[in-house]
Amino acid sequence: MDFVSVDAYLNKLHGADLYTQLAQENKEPLVFTATELLTDEFGVDKLTDRIVSLQVLYMLEGEQQGYAMLKRQGITQYANKGVSATFNGSTSDIAPSVLGLIKTSGARVGRLI
Repeated sequence: MDFVSVDAYLNKLHGADLYTQLAQENKEPLVFTATELLTDEFGVDKLTDRIVSLQVLYMLEGEQQGYAMLKRQGITQYANKGVSATFNGSTSDIAPSVLGLIKTSGARVGRLI
């Protein structure tokens, strides 16, 4: 897994318009940041192109909608002009889809008879 393979995966992924519309010089730092965040949390051996790609999209969506900044600042409720948002109290920067993939990708425990 490296920038080239993650970039190729994101370019094939439906719904990745936020990423594909970025200038090329902005893509590599974004993928690097996502990889570093995930490496700190899970270790590099758990990362795949898919996991890093989903994290990149999560980061882009959060920044576009402005929620990422609010979560980084620890805000759990936000209201503005009749629109309100309540965060689940988690300040995790990791995408829920990534957490689901990593938790289900572990080794299974069994018993040999």
